[in-house]
Amino acid sequence: MDKPWFDPKTGILMLDEYVAEMPSFKKIMADNVVTDDEILTHADRVTELLHQLEGALPANVKPLATEAITELAVLYALHRLREV
Repeated sequence: MDKPWFDPKTGILMLDEYVAEMPSFKKIMADNVVTDDEILTHADRVTELLHQLEGALPANVKPLATEAITELAVLYALHRLREV
């Protein structure tokens, strides 16, 4: 999955477009129902990928990646809180 993170014309982060293309998302959303089991299974997948990423990152890049992932999680949490 070697794609740019940002739209070259607008500079906008393209996560929404990539989420819609992901086979995992398509599979879970096929019936328009998200089950607890699907969330737990996907959480395991994300954890696996993060373990792989952590092991593959050079020491000088890991702090930046950690901060970026954490700030993305903060943004997600803020969006969720605002919806409540």
